[in-house]
Amino acid sequence: MSVDKDWLISQLPRAMAQDPVLNRFVTAFQEVADTVRDRVDGIEHQVDTGLASPEMLAYLASWLGLQLEPTDSAEYQRDLLRQAGKLLGWRGTRHGVEGLLGAATGARVEVSDSGGVFGQKDTIPPPDNTVTVQLDHTGHLSERQVRAILEQEVPLGANIVLDVRYPSDGTGGGRRGR
Repeated sequence: MSVDKDWLISQLPRAMAQDPVLNRFVTAFQEVADTVRDRVDGIEHQVDTGLASPEMLAYLASWLGLQLEPTDSAEYQRDLLRQAGKLLGWRGTRHGVEGLLGAATGARVEVSDSGGVFGQKDTIPPPDNTVTVQLDHTGHLSERQVRAILEQEVPLGANIVLDVRYPSDGTGGGRRGR
């Protein structure tokens, strides 16, 4: 956007614009306004996950309740933010947890719990606050980091059972977790 260098001073009446004290005073306000205008003009680039700086990515993540690791690649952070944004309306649901953990780990994720929608004639299962999460692997995250994500996403007080099925490498260690 092209703006006259003295856009604010040029709006003053001629007699006021010619006063040196008033001219310097208005120039100071113009410099502040130019800084604000530059930031506002570029806001769509600052909140675009494809263009945002690492600092802005961390700030945007905080809006979604995520904490990005500075050691993670920028592309990973951008992808995670995009997925979290798409899943925001599903937060706390099985679909939301599976999608977010899938984006965070790159693994196939399966979540099961006793919740659901039941009709009047359906048999309602007994209450159970256990949420079971099965993953093929944790990607570059530790199990502790995966649990931290789960604790943010599942209902408060839920008992989380984490079952990570690491690929068998022939050494007998194909499954661990809980």
